[in-house]
Amino acid sequence: MASRWSYDLRALFLAAFALSLCAQSPAQYMGAAPASPPRAASAPESAMQVDYADVKIAPGDVISISTYGVPELTTSGQTSTGTIFNANPGMVQGIKVGATGDVVLPYLGTVRLAGLTISEAAAYLKNALKDGGYLTDPQVSVGFVDSPTRAITVLGEVMKPSPVPAHGQIRLLDVISACGGFTPLASHTITIKRNGSADAITVELGADPTAAGTINIPLLPGDTVLVSKVGSIFVLGQVKTPSAIPLGYNSPITVLRALAMAGGVNYGAALSKARIIRTNADSQHIEILLDLKKIMFGKQQDVALRSDDVLFIPSNAFKASMAAGGASIAVSAFYAAALLR
Repeated sequence: MASRWSYDLRALFLAAFALSLCAQSPAQYMGAAPASPPRAASAPESAMQVDYADVKIAPGDVISISTYGVPELTTSGQTSTGTIFNANPGMVQGIKVGATGDVVLPYLGTVRLAGLTISEAAAYLKNALKDGGYLTDPQVSVGFVDSPTRAITVLGEVMKPSPVPAHGQIRLLDVISACGGFTPLASHTITIKRNGSADAITVELGADPTAAGTINIPLLPGDTVLVSKVGSIFVLGQVKTPSAIPLGYNSPITVLRALAMAGGVNYGAALSKARIIRTNADSQHIEILLDLKKIMFGKQQDVALRSDDVLFIPSNAFKASMAAGGASIAVSAFYAAALLR
């Protein structure tokens, strides 16, 4: 009989506790949305101003030389080339710059062009032909055909990290596309390291496709494009599935979303004593206390989590004991039913 009374009292207490949760008032919080504004597309204005004429001829480059009205001073022969993009040497129309930076031309003999831009090389050849008395007013143009090293290297969170040929004018989204696009863990924050520049270029892609023109910056041969990995948050303690959750780009993960992705809280969770453990810029840990019950019922603002945040849900000793007692209640009920048969 004592067991049956104990079972009835415990069952009554559990029912009263459940009713108290259901009797909570509806959502009252009318404050601002979670504080994590979407990232806008951005790129330095200076990165949009790239003069491709600054690209200099280097040893190993294959160039074309055209002199109007003078076929013998126009490259018409073919030369073999093997680049980092094609291990099998092929034939292209042009002339290869030697290891010392020289080319051999009719009339002019050995001419050093390495270190000159395309326009500088054309002006140099024009003056050499004129000063040598070969032509009165030579019209010379020079262009790139192929190169063993003229490439843009793409690393990080793209489907196929690789060097991308850069013989002409090429832009950021071109090289991302050439590498198969982003992986699911790409942060869309892109860092570009440029030869000769101490400062890296940081580009934020944003989420608005109409803003692509503002971030599709031109690139130069020798640039290295690094697509960083998105951060993660960690949910520990009294949750169904303790997890490391990648932060979705431009879509903040709040406390409630993180709990849902971790399967929800266990019965033994101390809802009013949850906390976020955050590492600040000085590598110091700070704690942000949360009352999950108020957040769940709309009385308190949900909180947007940051990369490397730890959301910890501690145990409630009373609930834990109740959960443990639930097993004994079930056993008592079983024996009580058996005795009443």
